[in-house]
Amino acid sequence: MAALAALSASAFVFVVLAYVIRMRSESPTEARLHRLSAQREVVVTSSDEGRPLLRRSASSIPALSRLLSTSRYAATWAFDIERAGVSLRVGEYFLIRVIAAAVAFFVTMLVLTNGVGLLIACLLAAVAYMLPAFWLHFRIKRRLDRISAQLVETITLIANALKAGFAFAQAMAVTSQRVGPPMSIELNRALLDINLGASTEDALSAMNERIGSDDVDIVVTAILIQRNTGGNLAEVLERVTETMRDREKVQGDIKTLTSQQRLAGWVLSLWPVALGLIFLAINPSMMSLMWTTGPGIVMLVIWATLTALAAFTYRRILAIDI
Repeated sequence: MAALAALSASAFVFVVLAYVIRMRSESPTEARLHRLSAQREVVVTSSDEGRPLLRRSASSIPALSRLLSTSRYAATWAFDIERAGVSLRVGEYFLIRVIAAAVAFFVTMLVLTNGVGLLIACLLAAVAYMLPAFWLHFRIKRRLDRISAQLVETITLIANALKAGFAFAQAMAVTSQRVGPPMSIELNRALLDINLGASTEDALSAMNERIGSDDVDIVVTAILIQRNTGGNLAEVLERVTETMRDREKVQGDIKTLTSQQRLAGWVLSLWPVALGLIFLAINPSMMSLMWTTGPGIVMLVIWATLTALAAFTYRRILAIDI
C-alpha cells in the first residue's frame, strides 16, 4: 500500500510539474505552434455539409486514444477544455483526474487504517477526481468574463472595418490583430476554419458553440440573420453594441444591489469552518472525535453536505439573468 501511494503521488507530481514547466518554457509562438500541431492530428466534421473544422486528438497514446474514443464523456471533456482555453488533451486531463483520485485514496488508507478509513478514502478519492473538473469550470468562467469584457470593443472594430470597405473575413482578421486574447484566439480559429474550407456560417456557429457565451450568441445570431436576409451589417452590429452596453449597465446595477447578500452568503458558508478551526486550536482532542468516531464522521458529512447545498442555493438565488 505504501509503495502504491508513493508511486501514485510521484506520478501525479510528475504530470503536474511537466505541464507547468512546458507552459512556462514555451514562448507565445511556440505555444501557438504546439496547439496547431495538436489540432492537426484529427480533423472532424461538425456541419451538415461535412466541412472540416479543426479539433484536437484525444491523446498521443494510441491505446488511451482508442479508449477515450468510445467514451461518451470524452467529447464533453474536449468541449470543456476548448472553452477553458487550456492546452491539454483529453487523455492528459483524464490521467490527471485518475492519478489525483488514486493519490487521495492510497494516502488516506495509509493514514486511516481502521474500518472507517475505506469510506473516507473513497469519499476523498471522489473529491480529488472532481477537483480538476472544478478547476476547469473556473477557467471557463474566467475566460467567458474576459471575452465578455472584450466583446463590445471587438464588435466596434469589426463594424468600423466594414464601414471602411473591408469584407467580413478581412474585418475579422484586422480585428484579431488589435484585440488581445482570448478573443483574438477565437477569431483566428474561426478564420482558420474558413481558410480550410468551412463556410462563414459554419465557422461562426462553431465559434459560438465553443465559447458558450450569451453575448456572443446574440452577435453571431445577428450576423447569420443579416447574411440570410441582407442589409447593412455595420449598422446591425452598432445596434447590437448599444444593446450590449445597456445590458452591461443593468448587470452592474444588479451586482451593486446584491453585493450585501453575496457577502452574507460567503460569511454564512465560511463561518462554520472558521469556528471549527478555532475549536480545533483550543481543544484538539475534543475536535478529533469528529473524524475518529462513527457519529462524528456522520455529523461531519451531514454538515459538509448542508453547507455545500446552502452555498449553491444562495448563489442560484443571486444569479439573476438579464
